[in-house]
Amino acid sequence: MPSSAAWNEKNVKGAKEHSIIKFYPQARVTEYDEKAFDSVELVTGTQPGGDGEPEAKTEVIEGRIVRYVYEHKPGTSAFEILRQYEAALGKAGFVKLLAGRVDKLPAHGKIGGEVFGAFRLDRDGKPAVYTNLSASDQGDWIESTLTIAEPDQMEQKLDADADGFYKALKDKGRVAVYGINFDTGKATIRPDSEAVLSEIRKLLADHPDLRLKVEGHTDNVGAPAANQKLSEARAAAVVAWLGRQGIKPDRLTPARFGDTKPIVDNTTEEGRTKNRRVELAR
Repeated sequence: MPSSAAWNEKNVKGAKEHSIIKFYPQARVTEYDEKAFDSVELVTGTQPGGDGEPEAKTEVIEGRIVRYVYEHKPGTSAFEILRQYEAALGKAGFVKLLAGRVDKLPAHGKIGGEVFGAFRLDRDGKPAVYTNLSASDQGDWIESTLTIAEPDQMEQKLDADADGFYKALKDKGRVAVYGINFDTGKATIRPDSEAVLSEIRKLLADHPDLRLKVEGHTDNVGAPAANQKLSEARAAAVVAWLGRQGIKPDRLTPARFGDTKPIVDNTTEEGRTKNRRVELAR
């Protein structure tokens, strides 16, 4: 059999070892992708299903995202790969959220492969790293996929100015805007929001052909119907503020989403703060 070093020398160009989760021995990385800031939907545990049975719970995690696809040496089994990761991640301080043969797990179509594992590492009482692993027999080889997400790894920088807003709109078609603050439970814009609102006005003034949806989003505190109404009122308040600054109303369309589109879990105050936002969309 080739040595671990010999296999890793054949890794796809640019593949880098994660600081916590090392390259799998005697396997080669065939696909590698790393984003300093992105989002990915991962399994983070289980929850009650519609039929009363548990099912896999998924969440969208934002932050540094790293993904590896491995081809393992002949003779390796998918179950062995899972058990090796369980042992290594356990030593690194990860807790097991869900792991085993897929046909024995409460998957309900949300996970694939022959075996699957979901793990989490906490620091200072907060999730710091999530990991999902799947592995399966491809006939001539065993393949595994490892996805690692480190929540909130990147701080917002350029997003708070006109140029940053425009770049995000060009690249992704939308941008989440933070710093537009409202009185609690109301659509009254607070004075400390003016700096960010002025950057949106500058964005629209610099790009006169730009037409945007102004979306209001809330956390899940309160009744859904009330959150829908509040998000609509807040989006309309932003449109009205921009109108008073000379932006023609027909360039802006307010939209309400209430608590229906969270970008992180609402179970913590930090998460609820991120979900309370205005988004601009083309």
